[in-house]
Amino acid sequence: MAKKISELINHFGSQSKTGEALGVSQATVSYWLSGSQKVSPEKALLAETLTHGAIKASSLCDLIAQLEARHKVGESSPVFSIPASGPDGSVCISSAC
Repeated sequence: MAKKISELINHFGSQSKTGEALGVSQATVSYWLSGSQKVSPEKALLAETLTHGAIKASSLCDLIAQLEARHKVGESSPVFSIPASGPDGSVCISSAC
């Protein structure tokens, strides 16, 4: 994560300019870099927007990375459905049907 924070800082030119662009203090940027604070999803998304996608939100925020990973798994998972046999959509699982 620190590498991506460094890339973000390099994009804007300094910790102060990064903070200005994202609406946080230079100290907050320093905390992100040291790992003592995490980048919020809102600030990560703003950073991606301001960098025109050069820095991805998912590379700055673990929560966004987890959501993207879950979304990708959901897209690739096969969808299983059980055909409904009853007029109300019920499925009979006994042999008496």
